[in-house]
Amino acid sequence: MLQVIAKIARQVDRVFVALNEYDEIPEALLKFRNVEAVIPKKDLKDAGKFAFPVALDDIVFTIDDDIIYPEDYVENMLKFGDQIGLDNNIIGYQANAWVYKKRQDGFGWRNHLFFKPCKKIYGVDVIGTGTACMAGKNMPRLEDIQHSKGYIDVGFSLWQRERGNLMWTLPRVEDELARNLPDELQDSTLFNKFARHPALDMRSGYERIKALSAAQSGKVWKP
Repeated sequence: MLQVIAKIARQVDRVFVALNEYDEIPEALLKFRNVEAVIPKKDLKDAGKFAFPVALDDIVFTIDDDIIYPEDYVENMLKFGDQIGLDNNIIGYQANAWVYKKRQDGFGWRNHLFFKPCKKIYGVDVIGTGTACMAGKNMPRLEDIQHSKGYIDVGFSLWQRERGNLMWTLPRVEDELARNLPDELQDSTLFNKFARHPALDMRSGYERIKALSAAQSGKVWKP
């Protein structure tokens, strides 16, 4: 966690950290002047990203503590934000698109993993909240999506689609963003706990996202 915070804190004005199930704030966090850490009264899981107030004109980056971000992560994101526009667009790296696949003669998910290369900007239906960037006005509040904690990417993406916002995955080379989770902790991830054994609400969320799939899903962004 400290490695991620140190990397991101140098690139942004403020960093908010939700310390789920902590007894106290680690002393090491106190050395960062632009970091505000809170211990939620209850475990918010991945919904903790949305437990902080933002201004409508802020530019917000949501991150995870198990990803290694490059030194120019924010700079690059802002360039893409200027290119695409953040008024009604959400951009990021980890993503999924509900698309027609010729080989199987039917629709299926096309996955864009954040640590795998991607050559162009593609429209998607689900954005991973560990690598997302958005305008403050498009940042859901905790009360809007806390029902989907554990599978917050689904709740977040559905919230965006219901408001007509579009989502885009960005170009990158392999391991531009890298995984930072030891093998022995893989079984403890929210993905393994929830995505591999989806609850009814999670499945219904995906079905709703499919029904709202945007026309740009799977297609290359054009100015």
